[in-house]
Amino acid sequence: MTHFPMTGPARLAGALCAAAFAAANAPAAAQAAPAPPEIRYAEGAGTPTSLPGGRGRNTSTDNVLAHVVESLVALRADMSVAPMLADSWTLSEDKRAYTFKLRHGVTFHDGRPLTSAEVKWSYDYLTGPASEYACKNLYDGSKGAKVVAVETPDPSTVVMRLAEPYALFLDQMASVQCPMAVLSPSSVDGEGKWIRPVGTGPYVFADWKKEQYVELRPYAAYQPREEAPSGMAGRKQALAGVRFVVIPDAAAQKAALMAGQVDAYNADEDNLPARDPRWSIVTEQGLDTVTLLMQTRDPLLAKPEMRRAIALALDFPAIARALSNGNAPYNPSLVPTSSTYYGAAERAGYEKNLDEARKLLQAAGYHGETLKLQTSKRYPYLYRVAVVTQQLLNKAGIKSELEMLEWGAQVSNFREGRFQLMAFAYSARTEPALLFRDVIGDKSRTPMAQWESPDAAAILDGIEAEPDPARRQQAFDRLHALMLRDAPLLMYYNKPGYVVVSSKLHGYTGWPLRKPRFFNVTKN
Repeated sequence: MTHFPMTGPARLAGALCAAAFAAANAPAAAQAAPAPPEIRYAEGAGTPTSLPGGRGRNTSTDNVLAHVVESLVALRADMSVAPMLADSWTLSEDKRAYTFKLRHGVTFHDGRPLTSAEVKWSYDYLTGPASEYACKNLYDGSKGAKVVAVETPDPSTVVMRLAEPYALFLDQMASVQCPMAVLSPSSVDGEGKWIRPVGTGPYVFADWKKEQYVELRPYAAYQPREEAPSGMAGRKQALAGVRFVVIPDAAAQKAALMAGQVDAYNADEDNLPARDPRWSIVTEQGLDTVTLLMQTRDPLLAKPEMRRAIALALDFPAIARALSNGNAPYNPSLVPTSSTYYGAAERAGYEKNLDEARKLLQAAGYHGETLKLQTSKRYPYLYRVAVVTQQLLNKAGIKSELEMLEWGAQVSNFREGRFQLMAFAYSARTEPALLFRDVIGDKSRTPMAQWESPDAAAILDGIEAEPDPARRQQAFDRLHALMLRDAPLLMYYNKPGYVVVSSKLHGYTGWPLRKPRFFNVTKN
């Protein structure tokens, strides 16, 4: 696949000409919108499809379509579920049926009013046998809820029936990677072939040049919700057009912003520009969990005393502070700090104690054996975590050395459980149970499981169908206490992200899922 960075004046001029052509040939609904200044955002990859959750979906596609399509529910900044196209919902006594009441006055970009018929059509289209929707397994019971029926008793009511209770059903529907998008049937042609997304969001999908850009324009008839904006929920207003410009090279993205050719780009610690009044750096408290994996089936690391000795040899608050440039605190829990479930119980962690570590090493029968810590330079922050960890372990009398690998080899080793120690990161999960589910398991069946604990598995199974937040909180508190006792893996911090934003933009805010959101943003 060939990428074409749009950083030169000639290419930018060509893009602007293409935009003018698109405006002249756009649908009537899109032409009705005003033409405010255009916001330009640098994307690292092209959009392979315009189908929400399509077979070729990637982060760029998710970023674009989050502005165009909406679901019945949406995620707030604390990852709780909020209303969007549905104003309310109720759960049946047997926890197997969700009844949604739709908002009034919502229209699609083709002018069609939203009714329950379009919700059912969208579900049937996305999950049907001919669909390329990559996330069908979230609704057929193989990876999440099993939906057995979608009913439309009246135009403003939708009932979704499940085979078994599943507490994370609403979280699934609100996913920014795999949204259960509500679309107009005009998104497809008469033969059912996909054309483009015709959604209800604040932006219209206006023009798309593969591997170059996607242009979005404000939908003039959009009716925002009244609640305060939070995450993907609440009040959303399209106050400027948006162009997602494909610039694969990180250095070229930074250069394009500094030259005024783009207004924002997503950065990491190694791609930030110097401080300057022409731009600002928005820090996003992320959900990615930076961890030290310990192979509990290794003869030495199988002993809990050895794993706890490693924990007490490390100064986690100092590591988090240093490696995040002071932007992330130590988080000892799998529950991210930005989660509504993160509380006092989750803040309890390990405190460096070399005397106690030495006693535990003696109890574990440690005699100076060398532990190998696998890492890669593919992600500099993980490499730095590994280097600092190795240094601190050696100072504490735990001999260790780095085992440098290509990233692909490291991922393969993770999946097959071939390591002693490993610097690793789990990507964002919208609900703590999803990450605990990845970590807890039987290594004989799932080698990449990290925590073989029947007690922990029982707690997690117990909330599979439990929607009550208070009971889920109690379960996460208990799981964290057990994890501190067993020390199957060690958490450092939730990796922050950074968005470099031109001073011409006003109102841009970050959030834990680190997806750009240009609604409620103006440009001068």
